[in-house]
Amino acid sequence: MHATAVPYARLRVSQANVRKIERDAGLDALAASIAEHGLLQPLVVSPAKGRKPLFDIHAGARRWRAIGLLIERDLWPEDRMVDVRLLDCAEASAREASLAENILREAMAPADEARAYHDVIADGADVEAVARRFGVTVRHVQGRLRLADLVDPIFEALAGGDITLDVAMAYGATCDQARQLLVWERLSGNWQGENPQAIRRALADDALAADHPVALFLGEAEYLACGGRIERDLFSEEGQGSWIDGELARDLAMQKLAHEADVAALGCRLGWVRPCLASCVTHDQTRDLQVYWPQQAEPTAEVLARIAEIEARMGDVADALDEAPDGSEGGLLEQEYDALALERDRLRRTDPIIPDEDRPRVGTFLRLDLAGRPQLHDMFYRIRTVDADEEGRVSEERGPMDTEAAPAPSAYPRSLEEQLAMDRRDVLALHVARDPELALDLAMFSLASAVAEPGCPIQTGCTVRLGDRGDPKGVNGIPPSHAALQLAELEAVLGRGWCQGDDAFAAFQEFRRLDVDTRLAWLALAVGRGLRASLAGGDHDLPFQTQLGALIGIDTAQTWRPGAEGFFDRLRKAAILEILGDIDPSLPARHVVAKKAELAGIATRLCAGEAIVEADIRQRALAWVPEVMRFVTPLPSAAEDDDASHQAGQPAQAT
Repeated sequence: MHATAVPYARLRVSQANVRKIERDAGLDALAASIAEHGLLQPLVVSPAKGRKPLFDIHAGARRWRAIGLLIERDLWPEDRMVDVRLLDCAEASAREASLAENILREAMAPADEARAYHDVIADGADVEAVARRFGVTVRHVQGRLRLADLVDPIFEALAGGDITLDVAMAYGATCDQARQLLVWERLSGNWQGENPQAIRRALADDALAADHPVALFLGEAEYLACGGRIERDLFSEEGQGSWIDGELARDLAMQKLAHEADVAALGCRLGWVRPCLASCVTHDQTRDLQVYWPQQAEPTAEVLARIAEIEARMGDVADALDEAPDGSEGGLLEQEYDALALERDRLRRTDPIIPDEDRPRVGTFLRLDLAGRPQLHDMFYRIRTVDADEEGRVSEERGPMDTEAAPAPSAYPRSLEEQLAMDRRDVLALHVARDPELALDLAMFSLASAVAEPGCPIQTGCTVRLGDRGDPKGVNGIPPSHAALQLAELEAVLGRGWCQGDDAFAAFQEFRRLDVDTRLAWLALAVGRGLRASLAGGDHDLPFQTQLGALIGIDTAQTWRPGAEGFFDRLRKAAILEILGDIDPSLPARHVVAKKAELAGIATRLCAGEAIVEADIRQRALAWVPEVMRFVTPLPSAAEDDDASHQAGQPAQAT
């Protein structure tokens, strides 16, 4: 086989060429490369059989077609010679040469391609020129350049094959390397680290979409003027994209909304108006408040007359809807009915009457609607005030668990804390569901306290009327806890035959026919299902549930165990080592060099009793749960012991 050159017109594709499918794939890109850099690799040919002096192409048919494309576009002279390597062999050998070239070819690794484009751009070329010279799209080049700008640990993982291209592209969704590294350290090594969607969600936690209510309220100009950054993809225009500095945007928006709230308080003569940078008011924001129900002004005679007209017309429209056939006529009637209902409700909402003596303590919230417009909340609240004697008496009655001190900061990520709160609730719910007598007491107590103290019911954390308990979101995809599975088993055993069908009263009669134990079991399950997620500290602290669990002697470790996906994978390596040290002081030094994923597996097996360790270590591991998951009433302080002893007429014992 020797090198030579032949005219383009004397070349043809050999029947021995093995590539039969996708012959023209990427032809434009290949033609652009040949036009820019020339034919870097000669064609492999052999003399054709026959009288005409032709040559069969065994390897390089796509290059030959690309040259033909350039000739059609007047970018390659027809008489220009094509470099070839002349193969003088039998047909079988020619087919083997074609097969070898097509099979042994390896596509360039994305990391190498990214480095190459980065170096070419660094030498002074622009993106458009590079795309044109290599026959690829501008977007392809920009995407590879984004990969080249990944923070070092992520790029090295891509180059070493530890992560896929999809995972690397997910990290490349932002050019902020600090955010890339933060998410990499949190997710790499666990199940979420291999999920591009989970990575994108984690990157966007602090960012704001341009159509987020906070962004719409603040405005792009004000955000940019204060140093905010906006990240836009290739198809985004002004007013679109992702606001990278979400914390800055929220701070600026809160300052702006606080000013609007002060103006609103003066305008509506309320004692206070608190800014709420969300579309709804949360329970935490109303924790120190109680609902204030003002009297409503009586509607005028004209308004009452109009309401009567509306209701009469609504009756006529309802009758017409019953008789109207399906179609446009029925749709128009439904629109009219809905419009009348809206007008009637608006007329019924008269101005609230708030006495002047109540106004200093009454207020509401200024929140944002979905379009970013400030709106006053439709409920009023008042601040609870007690004198010093009453405050002391209430504190003495409630005990140390009900103090209004600010909760200590949580040691766990927010999503993990929310997941633990729901898991702990399920543990308590399981015990309540197994104790109908306790469930009956709790249900009656909750109902009675709601009637006795309608403005400020006792916080039992039990919603006897089932509905949306306002559960925290936690993280999707986490397997259900053992307690949640057991609750589902209890429900499955009870059976649902009595509630089948659409007749509510018939279902009630069927329920009454159940034996007493079954009805009580359903009550217990319902009360348990109505419990709110809580912990023994932090933002989800609910002292009543902690004391209730302690009263019935719940040992969390018997029902809930910390696992990899539900706990350890979502902690930092240092936190896992600290937990291992609590179980056995020698474990951290033994496993300090282990990767986080490996360390999470070690901790999971240890706490599940599956590790081979000494008996006392295994016992401590099987009993270990986070403090916030326990149901233990705190011991009284020394001062409280002293007070109790003096009240009993006995000397205080030294501790």
